[in-house]
Amino acid sequence: MEDRIVIFTDGSRKILYNSIMILFSHTEAGPDSVDQIDLEDYKAAIVDVKNLEEGFEISGRIRSIRPDLPLLIINDFEKPADRFFFTKIKGFGQIRILNMRRVGYEEELLENTQNLLHPEYPSTKNDIAIILPVYNEEKRFNYVYNFVRKLERLLEEAFINATIYFVNDGSKDNTEKMVQMLLKEHSDRTEYVSRGFIAAQNLSMNTRKAGTYIEGIRTIDADILLFVDADDSFVIDDIALMINILREGYYDMVVGSKDLTAENRPPLRRLLSFAKRLLTKSMLPKGVYDSQTGLKAMKSTTAKYIIPYLHMNTGLAIDLEILHLARKLDFRVLQIPVTCIDREGSHVDVVKDSIAFLKNIFRIRKNNKKVRIDSTEVKGK
Repeated sequence: MEDRIVIFTDGSRKILYNSIMILFSHTEAGPDSVDQIDLEDYKAAIVDVKNLEEGFEISGRIRSIRPDLPLLIINDFEKPADRFFFTKIKGFGQIRILNMRRVGYEEELLENTQNLLHPEYPSTKNDIAIILPVYNEEKRFNYVYNFVRKLERLLEEAFINATIYFVNDGSKDNTEKMVQMLLKEHSDRTEYVSRGFIAAQNLSMNTRKAGTYIEGIRTIDADILLFVDADDSFVIDDIALMINILREGYYDMVVGSKDLTAENRPPLRRLLSFAKRLLTKSMLPKGVYDSQTGLKAMKSTTAKYIIPYLHMNTGLAIDLEILHLARKLDFRVLQIPVTCIDREGSHVDVVKDSIAFLKNIFRIRKNNKKVRIDSTEVKGK
């Protein structure tokens, strides 16, 4: 049988299947056409409807006719996905959910379809994404430059299938220009022909860090997402350790703690960090006490469940919201001590941002009050 695919779609996402699925023979049909289509003629089915519950229902009808037919269900990042959706769909064929990104989804759609049809083929997906949020870094770009060179060596020697991503948080200086110069320098000297080690994207406004995390999760496709401050304040050994821990498969998220190891940290910041730990202890997963260290890694599957609940207005407290959600959704989180140097030129206003952090503690509790996991599904408002 040739690689024929049937696509059940309501057209709401306006995906141009005719121009994307050029490698496969495909048929588009309406959501109510399952009973009118001879599923025996196809090797896989794509379910593309706006309402995820309706997508599960359609998938169930497909599987009642063809229990072995591989399914690709398309979802939006903004909508919480049921962690137990597999139990709702019977049969024994492969099932995948593709969370649609605003950009670059065409490649993911093709790859997911290819993997459904030919699971024996190797995947070209980036295994690791190292995401560097930057904001007004012009005056201390030497730190960024040095850190990227260290990361390049790490990837060249240990983690080849990885990419470094800059997410520019609406910088008002020459940060974007300097990042582009760094990208060009890398491109000129690299011997790799693929997508390369480095990519960049820009936010139109400053979000005080929250937007860089949300944008990174929404737009970057990788098995492991690692977020790290770009100012060369963390050591490569700790980054490699976190990646290796996640690759073992037991933990869903690994976060660093610098409270007891940070160098050059003023006494006032140590005192405020201690106060934050006391105030947020009940919001964090078991064994986690420091939410604000700028080094954390998570599996892409974990990120997909957390992203619908994240809020741009949490600013610097986005780290706390991520860990609070990890606790409420019962993810396995490990915290490890990491070496950290507090660099001069930080954009953190100790007093102002501490007050904002206190306000965000209450905001995060309120926004995610109804997020929970029970025996059958994840629910949230």
